[in-house]
Amino acid sequence: MIKIAFFDIDWTLYDHASQRWIESGLEAIKKLQEKGIKVFVCSARPYNSQELFGVFDLGIQWDGYIASAGAIAVVGDKTVKKMLMKEEDVYKIIDKTKELGRTLEVVTPLDRFLIAPPDHYVSSYHYVYQYILPEIKDYKGEEATGLLLFTPESLDEEIHAVCPHLNWYRFHESGVDISDGLHEKGEAIQSVLDYLGLSKEEAISFGDDTQDISMARSTGVFVCMGNGKEEAKKAATFVTDRIENDGVEKALIKLGLIEK
Repeated sequence: MIKIAFFDIDWTLYDHASQRWIESGLEAIKKLQEKGIKVFVCSARPYNSQELFGVFDLGIQWDGYIASAGAIAVVGDKTVKKMLMKEEDVYKIIDKTKELGRTLEVVTPLDRFLIAPPDHYVSSYHYVYQYILPEIKDYKGEEATGLLLFTPESLDEEIHAVCPHLNWYRFHESGVDISDGLHEKGEAIQSVLDYLGLSKEEAISFGDDTQDISMARSTGVFVCMGNGKEEAKKAATFVTDRIENDGVEKALIKLGLIEK
């Protein structure tokens, strides 16, 4: 029996092609809650990005959230998982980035900020993800779950060499996620399940990208959107319709978790 559900945001609940939240998916989530099923956001977006993007203004009373691709997991007002970078590593990457005339975003558990003014690499990223610019300020030792580096691929080797032990994930032609260890949504889901005393078989998850594949290992059912990447589809329990064709709602109806 499903007791908890986890939902990715981009291309799962929010359609970037039409730049809108898919209403049928949001209403389906509300129906889950009416049946007593807990619902969680599970996104690569940091908490601040989720907040500014309107995730918590959708009329859904989320039972918690997973942010920064699994670095942070919160149930209610209780943080059940938090992965942080070492302060000295953050300073090293920042110094190298500034030396090369580029910028990056420091991501904290609740906030984020740029260490230098935005440039055309930031603009390129904004075009795809509707990136909301944070403030610009100096890093002063704040807790950091990760860094979002805005650079071309040609600089990867030079910057990564400063701290080769850090996890490096280029997910966009202008964007690189840097963290102290591998952030996995599945591990964060497991932290939530452990805290709530729930089993894998009582959980369902929805996603579309390669970063969502780990969700399949921690939930009894992993649904991949029809618009998802092939690797995610292969890992899925089943593949639903595309986001713009009410894929979330159709999957929940097919599974008998809600009615039309």
